[in-house]
Amino acid sequence: MSPLRPARSATLLLLLAIGMMTSGRGAEPAGPAPAEESSTSPPGRQNPPDIEFRSQARGSAGVEIAKALDPRDSSAGRDHPLLQFWRKVQAHYPELKKKHAKIQEMLAQKALAASGFLPRVYGWADSITSDNPVLGFMFHMTERNFSAGDFNINTLNHPGTVSNQNMGLMAIVPIFDAMQTIDSIRTAKHLIQQSEQEERFTRMEASLLAIDAYLQLLLAERERALARLDVQASTQDLEQAVQLMEQGLVLGADFYAGRSMSASIEQSQNGYTSKRRVALVTVNTLQGEAADAEVPVVGSLSAARKSPVKPLGQWVQEAFLYRSDLLALQSSIAAQHSEVGRLRATALPTVNGFASGMLDSDNFNTGGRSYTVGAMGTVPLFDPARDPKVKQAQAAEEQLRHESASLRDLIQNKLGQAYAEYQGALQDAEILGRASSDARKSTEMMTELYREGKKTIVDLLGVRQMQLQTETGYWDSLARLEISRAKLYFLSGELDDYQVQQIAKEIGESAP
Repeated sequence: MSPLRPARSATLLLLLAIGMMTSGRGAEPAGPAPAEESSTSPPGRQNPPDIEFRSQARGSAGVEIAKALDPRDSSAGRDHPLLQFWRKVQAHYPELKKKHAKIQEMLAQKALAASGFLPRVYGWADSITSDNPVLGFMFHMTERNFSAGDFNINTLNHPGTVSNQNMGLMAIVPIFDAMQTIDSIRTAKHLIQQSEQEERFTRMEASLLAIDAYLQLLLAERERALARLDVQASTQDLEQAVQLMEQGLVLGADFYAGRSMSASIEQSQNGYTSKRRVALVTVNTLQGEAADAEVPVVGSLSAARKSPVKPLGQWVQEAFLYRSDLLALQSSIAAQHSEVGRLRATALPTVNGFASGMLDSDNFNTGGRSYTVGAMGTVPLFDPARDPKVKQAQAAEEQLRHESASLRDLIQNKLGQAYAEYQGALQDAEILGRASSDARKSTEMMTELYREGKKTIVDLLGVRQMQLQTETGYWDSLARLEISRAKLYFLSGELDDYQVQQIAKEIGESAP
């Protein structure tokens, strides 16, 4: 046996193993899976293909890695752009900052009211020089500085110039203040609750504005994309019409009429572009950015869903329970009621204790010390301003109660309008969805007839223009549907953080 045979066999086995590993690792699927049509695209129109720098022949392992690295497919560690925009709006919204400041003001007012239970301590110091006999006699007494010569008649009549330095502390302790402090604290608590409810309502208002602005921008992106596709298709139709006109198959009048209709489609594209600019300015204004700053927009408007499970009456009842502005008004009524009680209690007596300590000296080295302790009560026997103040406060409370009833009527009216808008948008979405599918089929059939010479370029572009109007109307109805649903939650007082997150989840992160 040749000594090279074992080495040659080992080499062949090694090469065979490497080949098997390579063939197993580089195995590719038979072909790329057919792209599924987006569920959020209008019936009858396929979404434009995503522009991605991917290899279609990549193996399954490479595809999985690409999906893991694709920012649109990975939601870990980041939020939906709608949530990011919503948080920026919450942080920038000036009216919300104003409500935050008002809460701090009411907290300070409560602390101010509670200070009525605490004693007041005052300090003073003075220096007096006089030749008044009465002051001179008093200074000698308070300084404990009398001598036998000070009682001489001439000395009493003409004491000369006498100096006195006086300093001391005084404390006033409230014992009973006619319920003024207690009622003031109760009023301040109600005002804090009012401010908190107003802040919550303003936060929901900012959420509704953020959702509306984002959906309007998303709608403008979709409409502009649809118009761009139709402009590209009409341009190709016109190029083909030029060739057919040179061959004598298309009349010149039809060609120029078709080019005029193509210009109308381009004009629609410009209109949707302008609409996007306006929506972009609104979005940037709400989040406190420059007007022309670009904003990442992802997602797609949801397809038509079933009508709300809750009837209108339940929406109204929940609004009466959860509407923050209504709860804030109720807290304001309670605060005003406490104010009425405080004004009525001013007829009660007030009792304060007081204490003071003094030091009198003429040379800062010696002197006399004294103190005073006592209590004093006052009774308002006749206060002509009390009754008018009470009646004024009662009238203000009555006004607030009528304002609460008016707000309840307004809530029911607004909810009824929003519910009707939702139902109308739902029906429009169903109708326009079918119409959009029919418009696409009509365009496809008209294109074939045009290529066969049975229809003119005017007929084809007219159908394309109709398709654009139908599809943009369909997406507009979907946007109105989503905005009306968010408005229902807002008007019923339920547009909290959870609902905003649910809307962002339904929109998704697909390309608009």
